[in-house]
Amino acid sequence: MSDRYDSSRRRVCQVLGSLLAAVPATSTAGAREPDTDSCNVEPYVAVVDRIVDGDHVVLLLEDETGLVDQLVVPVTAFDDVAERDILFVVIRDDALLAYRHLDDHPYR
Repeated sequence: MSDRYDSSRRRVCQVLGSLLAAVPATSTAGAREPDTDSCNVEPYVAVVDRIVDGDHVVLLLEDETGLVDQLVVPVTAFDDVAERDILFVVIRDDALLAYRHLDDHPYR
């Protein structure tokens, strides 16, 4: 494991703690508290691609290299969401743990 990965992972754990403290009502219903010891989480910038039948939100997950995946989340996981919204999301095991709306896309 490289030093860059260790410091990046440590930073993710720190950001995750502050993010979850700031937006506890926006995490998915029934989501478990993250295990900050192992911190098996992945942060992404997500763009809301579409909302399907008013039931599901399709998120396009990006990192600094570009599009990496997509995630489909029940619309009930969000307080307020619209197509083309830009979010900072925290994912663990293909489940949304937390999110925060961003004003601008940080990678563009």
